[in-house]
Amino acid sequence: MTSDQNIPAAEREFIFAPYRFIPAQQLLLYHDTPVRLGGRALDILAELVERPGELVGKRELMARAWPKSVVEESNLKVHIAALRRALCEGGREARYIATVSGRGYRFVAPVTVQAAA
Repeated sequence: MTSDQNIPAAEREFIFAPYRFIPAQQLLLYHDTPVRLGGRALDILAELVERPGELVGKRELMARAWPKSVVEESNLKVHIAALRRALCEGGREARYIATVSGRGYRFVAPVTVQAAA
């Protein structure tokens, strides 16, 4: 991940071509077109892109998306599936989100961090 530690978290955007994600605005763009996703899916995406290449545990993702609730793992799976559909992931090879069986997920695409425009 290319990162500028001088950029405040609230002003960061994450680029993983052809997508651009601005967490502070809860906005995912495909080129310049907004991608429709719910807030929980975007919270999960934020946790993954903030830690590209790292294994992010299921509990960590659920705590980010449902901070004040106890939810079943199936809820996480539904939102991961929605993210994969939104990112046009099909087939067997993960281009963005890889499953680490029984443990969690990993964002596998290269990510660049820059100041939001």
